[in-house]
Amino acid sequence: MISSEKLMVYGTTGHHSFHARVVNILNRTASLTLRFSHIWHSTWSDGEPGFCLDEPQKISDKHVLLFACPITTRIRSEMADLIKACKLQYGAKTLTLILGFLPFRRQDHEEKNNEITRLRWFIRDLKCWGVDHLVVCEPHSEEKTQEFCDEFGLKLWIADPTKVFVEAISGVVAALGKDRVRFYSPDLGSIIRSLRMAKAMGLQMCASPKLRQNNEVHLVEDSRFLDKVAEIFGDDAALVSCDLNDLAECHAFMREDELSTGRTSCSTAHRLKLNRIASVRLIATHPVCSPGWKMALFPFGELQPFDTIWFGDTRPRGHDETEYEGSTGGRIIPVSMAPVIVQSLVSVLGTLS
Repeated sequence: MISSEKLMVYGTTGHHSFHARVVNILNRTASLTLRFSHIWHSTWSDGEPGFCLDEPQKISDKHVLLFACPITTRIRSEMADLIKACKLQYGAKTLTLILGFLPFRRQDHEEKNNEITRLRWFIRDLKCWGVDHLVVCEPHSEEKTQEFCDEFGLKLWIADPTKVFVEAISGVVAALGKDRVRFYSPDLGSIIRSLRMAKAMGLQMCASPKLRQNNEVHLVEDSRFLDKVAEIFGDDAALVSCDLNDLAECHAFMREDELSTGRTSCSTAHRLKLNRIASVRLIATHPVCSPGWKMALFPFGELQPFDTIWFGDTRPRGHDETEYEGSTGGRIIPVSMAPVIVQSLVSVLGTLS
């Protein structure tokens, strides 16, 4: 394993508590003594950014680990400046960018010519700025993220949260009885996430196509859906049912990569409960939490869509809220993604010299 003396660590603003947790676990796991190098934050009189790095002469020929959570334009600009400064100006040997949450994750459809494929150009920019390794936790589409990284020669490391979520829900699953628990995927794209957890816990799963129409979500039957599942997942498709009747009297664990407004997930949960499902629980990696999310997840005086909710911590909940404003008084169970990020970082460090 590479020594601490050959590494330097920087972090942008935005989610420092999570980044610090990752570094602390990395130090214990890999017997390192890493700490964040200081960034002097300041602004010029004309409003232009004036932040700079403390002792930049130490960066030359070092491997830089840069943590970022670019959920705003300002943080993305700060991240870009830091990457270019470390790699192009100060001569870092390599630069590894750690993004627990990947921006532009849904803007990846090249077939939609009226939309800009921002994820593709964001990855191109990262490579041009000087990023050598990119660590992300469960991107919306692993396939497209890998495709764009391959296109521009950027090494991608994907942190899989399956293990930490399995550990988090195992007690609840045991209490409910494994024979009455099913994982549920609300669409084709989420099947891989549910399937990984189902295989890890020895459980079955169910998936169904959904139709968005007039801002409403409808669960529909499509005879071609099971054929698509078999084509994509091969032998693993045997674990996947596409008949919602198989969920009757069972406890469904819905697996999502992120929660935004929550309206789609809540609508799906209510419709599932119309099919005699005993309970519905939600597992989401990235708490995007767009305005209105609490009102959707916890409607006062109404039927609650979910019996239990687990959120990852790859980013702050919401955009302008403080940590307390994004809290729910314990109604959501947090699950840290730091350990799985560390696993990927250990793999990255194994390639450095």
